[in-house]
Amino acid sequence: MGRTGRFLWYVGPMIVWMGLIFALSTELGSAAHTAGLLYRLLQRFFPDWLAQASPEELFELHYWIRKGAHFTEYFILALLAYRAFRYGEAWRHWRALGFSGSFSILYAFTDEFHQVFVSSRGPALRDVGIDALGAMTGFVLMALLYAWQSARSATRPGMMHAATRATD
Repeated sequence: MGRTGRFLWYVGPMIVWMGLIFALSTELGSAAHTAGLLYRLLQRFFPDWLAQASPEELFELHYWIRKGAHFTEYFILALLAYRAFRYGEAWRHWRALGFSGSFSILYAFTDEFHQVFVSSRGPALRDVGIDALGAMTGFVLMALLYAWQSARSATRPGMMHAATRATD
C-alpha cells in the first residue's frame, strides 16, 4: 500500500466521522428536525406506544436519544482517532491513546463553538461534558483492551505480536 493509501486507510475514517459530526451540528441535527424524525420512526415501528404516550414522555425520550447520540458520536470518534494516531504501529499505542482522548475532547469544544453560528442550534457545556464522557469511555476501553492483550500475550510464548494486531 502506498503512502497516500496508508494515510487514507488509517486517517480517512476519522475525517469522514468528523464531517458527519460537523453536519449533525447544523440544522440537520437540530431538535426540531430530530423530533420529526423520531416521531416518524415511532409512527412506523411503535404506533400503539405513540398513541398512548404523553407529550412529556415523548420529550424525555427525545432528550435521552439526543444525549445518547452525543455520547456515541464521541465514543466512536475516540476509537477512530486512536486508530488514526496509531497508524498501525504497535509502539505508538500510548501516544495514540493520549492524542485520541485529547483530540476528541478538543473537537467537542470546537463542535459546540460551531453551533454558535447555526440559528437553530446553540452551544451547551453539558453537551461537551457528554461528548467528553463518550470519548473517555472509548479511551478507557482501548487502554483496557491493550492491557488485556498485552497480559495475554506475555503469558503465551511465541505470541509477542498478537497484542499489536488485534487493535489495528
